[in-house]
Parts: sequence; structure tokens; C-alpha cells
Amino acid sequence: MDSVVTLQIGTALGRGSRRALSTSGIALMALTVAYQLVFVGSINTAVAGLLPDTAQQGQIGLTLPISTSVSGLLAVVSILFGTYVLLVATRLLVRDPGELSSLPSELFTHRVGRALVAAVVANVVVSITVTLGLIALVVPGLFLSVSFTFVFFAIGVEDQGPIDALRRSWELATGNRWRVFGLVLIVGIVAGAVGGLSSLFAMAGPAVGQIVILTIISIVTIVNYGILADAFVQLRTEAASEPKIQ
Repeated sequence: MDSVVTLQIGTALGRGSRRALSTSGIALMALTVAYQLVFVGSINTAVAGLLPDTAQQGQIGLTLPISTSVSGLLAVVSILFGTYVLLVATRLLVRDPGELSSLPSELFTHRVGRALVAAVVANVVVSITVTLGLIALVVPGLFLSVSFTFVFFAIGVEDQGPIDALRRSWELATGNRWRVFGLVLIVGIVAGAVGGLSSLFAMAGPAVGQIVILTIISIVTIVNYGILADAFVQLRTEAASEPKIQ
């Protein structure tokens, strides 16, 4: 029986942050900002179309010069684009540090359609199971959430289908669930603190405040993925020590 690799939380935090601040990470931050702005702008535009004119003045925030019907469609498209960006993030950020300054086109295009479908299906399954676990009892929900932390990495990096990705993430977390939980908790606390501070920018005005807040959220998201990428690399078995996508 193979020995269980121990996740080094400090290493994941330090090395993962450096992954996120590389050329690859900065490119991902820019893509995430674009996705967030389009998504929130389209949602705000749809909401604005349902409100009387008197309720819209200066209250909605960032809106786009499009119709309500188009904004709804754009919101759906932007969600898919956001999922795509996160899949690409898994591929870019798990590479060796010396490779993070490059942006190989194949990491953006390799089996994108299949990966997107797998990610959407897996995300639905995880959301339902974790929610049911939280409703039934908080501990099972947290247990499942930790167990499925690496689902997107299994899909994006190892070309797994949705069910195999769930199994793979479960396998990677086995023996390290407390450490993975601790890592996610630390990242969550920091992200929450940054999010709370960023809300102060709302005083600059609804639209400007939203743009600043979304930019900060996007940066934190990619830092989070950089940290999880390093944890994923640490926990991978020798048999899968190299990404399938070259």
C-alpha cells in the first residue's frame, strides 16, 4: 500500500502565492476581472430593466448598454466563460515554477468542450451533495466539501470526466482532509477579511465601488487557485506526477 503524502500547508501558502503572482497568474487575474465585470454588469442590467426609472438612479451599480433580454443571455455565457477560466487556471498554475512565465496555447484549447461539460456536471453534483450534507448535519457537508476540493484540477489537468474527477479528488484528500480543511479555512479567512475591507470602496459610488471590489475578488480568487494548485501538486501520486496536457 502506498504511503500517504502529507500536505505541507506553509509550503502551499507560500509557493502557491508565488504561482499566482507569476505571468500566468496575472494573465488569469485579468481574465477573471473581465468575466466578473461582464457577469455583474449583465445581472445589474437585467435587474435595472425590471425596476422603475426612479429606483435606478445611482443605485444599481455597473450596467451595460444592452437590452434586458440580451443581458440575461450574456450572464449565462459569462458563467461558462468563468468556468473556462478556472479550468485554464488549473492547467497553468500546476506547472513547474520555471514554466509559469509562459502561456502555451494548448493549455487554453485542449479538449475545452469536454472539460466544460465535465466541470458543469461535477459542479452541480458537488453543490447538491454538499448542500444536502450541510442541511442534514454541518459536519458531513464540510467533509464532502473538503473531499471534493480538487475536482476542477482533476478535470482540467488530468482530463478526468465528472465522476472520475470526484473519485480522484476524494483520493487526493484521503489522509489529508484535516490539512486540506485547514488550508481552505486559512484562505477563506484571509479572503473574507480582504472582501470586508474592499467593501469600503463602495463609498466611491456604486459603479466604481463594484469595479474595485470585483478586481480585488478576482485577484484573491487566483491566489486561492495558486495555493490549491500547489496543494494538488503535493498530493499527486507518482503515477500521475506529470500533467497529461503538454
